[in-house]
Amino acid sequence: MEELTFDIFRGDPAHNPIWLEPVKGLSIARQQMEQIAAKKPGRYFLFSVQSRSVLATVYTGENLRQPESELTTAGVA
Repeated sequence: MEELTFDIFRGDPAHNPIWLEPVKGLSIARQQMEQIAAKKPGRYFLFSVQSRSVLATVYTGENLRQPESELTTAGVA
């Protein structure tokens, strides 16, 4: 079975996000997103084309406050 590909984006999912790269495998995609966020603070999210949904988000930086409702990954174990 082929691993699914997830897209890493920077920015707000609802307001012109910037596509960064595709990554195979959810755990690898999460790690890559966190590494990118550590190097360049901002808002990042993983998007699944298969489910058409945002699977994980990361907010880094002093001036960015993550809403309480988005502190956990939605629907993914």
